[in-house]
Amino acid sequence: MLMASDVRAAALRYRTQARKSADTILVETATTVSKRFDIFLSHSALDKELVLGTKALIEDRNLSVYVDWIEDAALDRSAVDRDRADHLRERMRQCDTLFYVHTANAALSPWCPWELGYFDALRAPDRQVFVLPIVEDEQYAGREYLSLYDFVDLATYRHDPRHVREQRAFDRERFRDALGLRPR
Repeated sequence: MLMASDVRAAALRYRTQARKSADTILVETATTVSKRFDIFLSHSALDKELVLGTKALIEDRNLSVYVDWIEDAALDRSAVDRDRADHLRERMRQCDTLFYVHTANAALSPWCPWELGYFDALRAPDRQVFVLPIVEDEQYAGREYLSLYDFVDLATYRHDPRHVREQRAFDRERFRDALGLRPR
């Protein structure tokens, strides 16, 4: 769980360093075109400042973050239609993990619960789906369906999707082979 004040402070530090508004920074960060992202950030577009701070905190951990209205600025955010859903499905397939940024606004979003459910089904059984509550005080009252997912603590989070674990295992086997340490 993140305190909204800490996330806003991260956004302020980022804006102060860049000497730009949150909107300007978010649009400018979209200039890098990436086919793969570590994190798909599911959130309400009404939480721009919180999204900026959350994105900065995640990127501080050397992880890449997909935010729809940043990476795909031309995407019509007002539309709740098949074209947007198809686009988001494609982008979710390009991401390893989903962080569901839970705020009061996310609970009202038509997209956030849909993204959560789609990504959960897409990634099963790997379950790289986490809830990241951002709260104004120490009290957190989540939706019942969010209890199906683990909470993420950015301080201890280790990015470990299946393909990373499989590559690590493959590398260990190659190393053992090279050293002649294979059991006979």
